[in-house]
Amino acid sequence: MRQEVVEGGARVVVFGPPSDRGVVLVPEVRGIDANIEVYAGKLVDEGYVVAVPDPWFAAGAVPDLSSGQAVAAAVASVDDSAMLRLVVRARDALGPVTGRAVVGFCMGGLYARMAATVVPGFSAAVEFYGRVVYPTLTPAKPVQPLDLLPGRACALLCHFGTEDPVAPPRHVDLLESRLATQPSPARVYRYRGCGHAFANPGQPTWNAEAAALAWARSLRWLDEHLPEAG
Repeated sequence: MRQEVVEGGARVVVFGPPSDRGVVLVPEVRGIDANIEVYAGKLVDEGYVVAVPDPWFAAGAVPDLSSGQAVAAAVASVDDSAMLRLVVRARDALGPVTGRAVVGFCMGGLYARMAATVVPGFSAAVEFYGRVVYPTLTPAKPVQPLDLLPGRACALLCHFGTEDPVAPPRHVDLLESRLATQPSPARVYRYRGCGHAFANPGQPTWNAEAAALAWARSLRWLDEHLPEAG
């Protein structure tokens, strides 16, 4: 089952029938592509209703992603506040669920972590290799993501590769040290020898073993931290 919700210049795609538990799945810079649809289907198979916000609907098309430089420019162009408003729309599109989680990959991983700190209504969050430190602040990205962490209220699980230039180990160290000072549950896993996007089979850095392990850990995290139907 797939349904598109278009309202106020925003688009959210909902996968699966209504359920007591729901997941907002925030995509990579490529938007709602085949890989994200596969992960949405996996979550539906686990009994979740899944809402995926479209980061490029308002722009009319996915931007040029033909080079690493183009990808970096596209990510830099995304306004943090606007993207978090899309996450809110996706959260609301889940319907009257008992428990809500947010899961994201790459660019979406960053927004899953940010949503865990500033968007109410989530009990759990899972991040796959989002950027930890912005190289510079801009009008679109006016606050370092680490500075938002004191507002975190839900359980946060993070996955990073040790060879990831987007989220290098020294930045992950900073994230772990900040999370260690907070009362809400948090865990960071590092995957030795893995680069960025190791959970995306369409990328040359894909690592099937690490991807499967990270996904299994993510499902356990959701099961542990989402409330059961009352």
